[in-house]
Amino acid sequence: MLTIVRSGPAAGARAVLVLALVAGAFLFIDARPAVADKTCDLVQLEDGTLDYLCTETRPGGEGSGGSDGDGGSGNTAPPCDLSLISMYEGADEQYCMGQNACWVNNPTVQYPTPDTWPEEPPTEDAVYVYRSCVGPDGVVVSEGYTWYTGPEDEGPSLEELALQALGSLSTPDFSLAHSPPRNSIIYIDTWWWADGPSNGEISSGAALGVVAVGTPSHIEVDPGDGSGVMTCDFVTAESDACSYTYDRAGDYTSRGRLVYDVHFEQNGSPLDIAGLPDSLESGWQESTITVAESQAVVVP
Repeated sequence: MLTIVRSGPAAGARAVLVLALVAGAFLFIDARPAVADKTCDLVQLEDGTLDYLCTETRPGGEGSGGSDGDGGSGNTAPPCDLSLISMYEGADEQYCMGQNACWVNNPTVQYPTPDTWPEEPPTEDAVYVYRSCVGPDGVVVSEGYTWYTGPEDEGPSLEELALQALGSLSTPDFSLAHSPPRNSIIYIDTWWWADGPSNGEISSGAALGVVAVGTPSHIEVDPGDGSGVMTCDFVTAESDACSYTYDRAGDYTSRGRLVYDVHFEQNGSPLDIAGLPDSLESGWQESTITVAESQAVVVP
């Protein structure tokens, strides 16, 4: 995997970077995007050189392997749109990281100063480069200096990034409230709501520009008397929008949770990714409630 650089002195890295700079001075990569009748992949060959391996498209879906250079054959279309970075043709390497199109200055034009020297490289072959990646919508999703080991490391797909973002999406803390606040009475409505959260959206941290967004959907309340879970509006303040009537007196442990609809975005643009979770539930929060019988006094 490609590792984002964090600053810190490392004498060993200096030697690696100097060697990479000398070797890179003689390296020129023709990173032209695939022509109209071909699909191409930029790969690293056995001798360590980089080359586009292309497949010609024929009527009926047949393809023949070939190469724009001296390499072997390929049979897979790039998973990203390299035309989005066509303005960086030339000595810059172009490749896909999932569905993001990336270009790399190899070697980089400017190296860090001694006080911002990177940590040890992840491998002996890693080179310190400047890399920029754009998403399917053409918007930059990441850029900066990093250790680079070659385009064969395509990085995570949009699906993987979305799942990573979903993993960091957290529901807000809340408590299950009810009215009357202490003893309820049989055959009289008891009101329920989630005390604490707002009615606004929740959002995850960004994974290369991909975020998971939760929109309030509803709350689920189990009165605790065996009647089962009921679905209510997303109620966060005292009201009769979520009510239940007990018909037996007793002490009950009720519980409730928040439910959000989930969608994904990259740099503010919606992502339609089939097969990913589309909802998020909080954990259950419990609340004890005592239900009493009403006492009536008959006056003659």
